[in-house]
Amino acid sequence: MAVRIRLAKPCALLMCALSLHTSLSAQSDKTALHSESELLKEQIEQARKRGEMTHAETLTNQFHQLAIHENSTSSLADAYYEQARNAMERNLYEPALEQLNEAINLYQAQDDQTGLAKSYRQLGLTYRYQSNYPQALEYIYLAMQISQQQDNTPAVASTYNSIGLVLEKMGVYEGAAQAHQSALELHNQLNDKDGIASDLYNLADLRRVMGDDQLALTYFQDALKIDIQSGGKKYIAYSHNKIGYQLTILGDYKKAREHLTEALSLFTEIEAPRDTDWALTSMATLEMKEGHYLNAREILNGVILRAKEQDYKSLLVDAYRASAELAILAEDANLALTHINAGSEQAKNNNEPHDEALFEALRVNVYLKKDEFKQAFNALLKQKTLDDELLNTTRIETIATLQSQTEFVRRAQQIRLLEKEKALNQATLEQAQWNRTVWLASIIIAVIMLTLLYGRFSQRRLNKRLSEEVALRTQELNQKNVELQAAYQEMEAISLTDKLTGIHNRRFLENHIESDLEKSQRVYNDWRNGKSPSPHHADVVIYMIDMDHFKHVNDKHGHSAGDEVLKQLTQRLALVFRQSDYVVRWGGEEFVGVARFIDRSDAPLLAQRLLDEVSATPFTLTDGITSLHTCSIGYVCYPTLLQHEQSTDWQTLIALADNCLYQAKNSGRNAWVGIECINEPIPNLVELCTKHFDSAVKSKRITVMTSIK
Repeated sequence: MAVRIRLAKPCALLMCALSLHTSLSAQSDKTALHSESELLKEQIEQARKRGEMTHAETLTNQFHQLAIHENSTSSLADAYYEQARNAMERNLYEPALEQLNEAINLYQAQDDQTGLAKSYRQLGLTYRYQSNYPQALEYIYLAMQISQQQDNTPAVASTYNSIGLVLEKMGVYEGAAQAHQSALELHNQLNDKDGIASDLYNLADLRRVMGDDQLALTYFQDALKIDIQSGGKKYIAYSHNKIGYQLTILGDYKKAREHLTEALSLFTEIEAPRDTDWALTSMATLEMKEGHYLNAREILNGVILRAKEQDYKSLLVDAYRASAELAILAEDANLALTHINAGSEQAKNNNEPHDEALFEALRVNVYLKKDEFKQAFNALLKQKTLDDELLNTTRIETIATLQSQTEFVRRAQQIRLLEKEKALNQATLEQAQWNRTVWLASIIIAVIMLTLLYGRFSQRRLNKRLSEEVALRTQELNQKNVELQAAYQEMEAISLTDKLTGIHNRRFLENHIESDLEKSQRVYNDWRNGKSPSPHHADVVIYMIDMDHFKHVNDKHGHSAGDEVLKQLTQRLALVFRQSDYVVRWGGEEFVGVARFIDRSDAPLLAQRLLDEVSATPFTLTDGITSLHTCSIGYVCYPTLLQHEQSTDWQTLIALADNCLYQAKNSGRNAWVGIECINEPIPNLVELCTKHFDSAVKSKRITVMTSIK
């Protein structure tokens, strides 16, 4: 089709050309920067996989600087996430938590659900390594919810894997088996070899816990083959360590030492101190089995010392158990009981009931050796109680029913590996025998083809038999998955939501407030140190809101009327606070609102809007009755000290806001009182504001704003 163009004046043409060139250049620069970011992320992942952590951190720093140069919130979030992954590889869990929270805040600001899902999962895994299993599950379930909503199958598979890891440490083996099985099936559908290796590894660990050492060894060996092909040093080290431990249990000490030595070498190379000590614990077990008690004791004493210093809680349990077993073999009953007591207490604090039961079994052994039968009997009763809770018939049967499906996927993966090996062997054979006669080459090729055909025939026959077995369990497995999904949703709702009003509860505030306060403090620190201009939209204001004379509503109209008032109050608060803020029910008729990253000069205006919104319209009670109500408000601005750094103690801020609420109540209600700032460091701030509030205001030690005339 012909296009007709009207020629502009020469000057106009020149301006258009310059404008177009500028636009295209900007777009080209943006595309180039994006491509560079994606390339850096891929290089970081590959460096981590190879165990080159120093190089990975150098690349991550480059990525961080590039994100700042791009002024891209999305890239900066990715940079924090990559830094957290690096910290996790080095077993540095506290820095990982801090960096993940930074990433989550930025992903939330961008509404990047994919970024949030992967960060929540990593946050859960970090808490898992710190033995904080309830917190770990909470964040992993959040990741699962987002990944399922996005229909992101690879992310769902990885999240199932993470759920299984946490449930296994909690002793919930039925749930762990279901989660790992779901992950294995999805990874097999995706033909994700790394994922299959991880799933086989985790299912092997379950078999080990259940006492099936030979099958566990087979699974670990299968996982190692895939890990070696993928080249991930960390996972190769994990598999070597587990194989070495299983061979130790099975009595093949020579091969066990080879695998454990390789695991230690790899963990040392990638600079993972916790994992190195974990492998050392396995090596100590080998030394113990070979009768080298002094070597084993020296290793375990070092591991226990470092685990205490670094707060490696789960590793400490393993080290105490190995040390107690060594003491029993060395006939040192007192040391054995000391480490049994310490390990049992640590396992209980970690919420690891299976390990707690193992310590009770060791305690029985010690008391029997000392002929203290009553104590042995008591320990046996405690062990039985723990075992009954953990290894009930339902869980054992569930794991057994999943075995046929696990075998199906594992054997399918074995066949893929064999086919690949045969293809490589065929290429090598053809190269080496190229000069042989045509008829001999034809015979060899025919034999290979027949072998492959027979392998495929055997595979189909195996698939048919296993499919029949799997079909018998499909309905039950689907039902279990439905129940598991319902449990995820129920746990999430219960943990973070107030049942009556549907808004967040106190636990949500406890989980989120500290990161907001820390972010605000960092902005002010940069200003104090001359790194940035005066803070703007960097304050956090905490409001304590309480209905006036609420008891009269319950006494006169009943508690159902009071519940209706609270629900309507929640709706009115939502009209004042932004979506980026959050409102929680603190208890009874008290609510806490957190205005995030505003200027404190706007705090009085927001407080007055709250008063007006509550009192402007009557509340509808039961049976159509209406009633006007007011509220009182106390608030505090953070940072409280503008010229000095301070701790992020949110409980103190709540106490100050509550005291301001008391001042508003005491002055006739339907009013607000707020602390704008503290003008000098005060050691006992809460006590001063509680007992000497008026004198502190008059002496200008604190600056207070109020609606009270």
